[in-house]
Amino acid sequence: MRKELLERIKKVEQSIIESKEIGANKLERLNDEVRRAFNSAIESVVGRKNLKKEIELRREQLKSWRIGVFKTIWPLNFKYIFSMPFIYGMFFPTVFFSICLEIYHQVCFRIYGIPLVDKKEFFVYDRQLLPYLNWLEKFNCLYCSYVNNVFRYAVEIGGRTERFWCPIKYARRVENTHSQYHKFSGYLDAEDFRKRWQGLRNFSDLGKKIKQPVKKSGGK
Repeated sequence: MRKELLERIKKVEQSIIESKEIGANKLERLNDEVRRAFNSAIESVVGRKNLKKEIELRREQLKSWRIGVFKTIWPLNFKYIFSMPFIYGMFFPTVFFSICLEIYHQVCFRIYGIPLVDKKEFFVYDRQLLPYLNWLEKFNCLYCSYVNNVFRYAVEIGGRTERFWCPIKYARRVENTHSQYHKFSGYLDAEDFRKRWQGLRNFSDLGKKIKQPVKKSGGK
């Protein structure tokens, strides 16, 4: 939060520097923006300190909403029972896919110099902590979170790979694109494509770049 506050203040300062003439009204607006940014940061810090207490309080309040496993599955729905092997059977191919994905991620990204994707940003597990869920519902939430987190993680890895090898937008409009797609070159933008492609291979906007292995030349 401190970093975000400093960045916002720097932006305000930069706007002051870039302006040749600053009237009293504009300067007052800039001061108000700095004041709001500071107050927002303070409120966020205070809120984080009280977050744990609030969670514990809500947890106690929500325990009364817990429903037993028997009430959850009764009356039995045979469509759901029939589909269970297919649902839980996806665990094994997902684990295999996750292992293969991580091998590619760790090896090829280091070779290409692409920043590694931070797993912490995509693997989130907290729904199973809800007190109003019974043990079966918590297990299902944990399983569902794992599978969907793997796919979200894979999309980000695929997006960075696509940015490195083929940063061209599709001719048709694509919904729900990955995080890198908006940076790609237009479908018919042939003139700009080569320049943009070389620029997109510089991943400095995503953080620390992985150093590519240096080939040693012969000699002493």
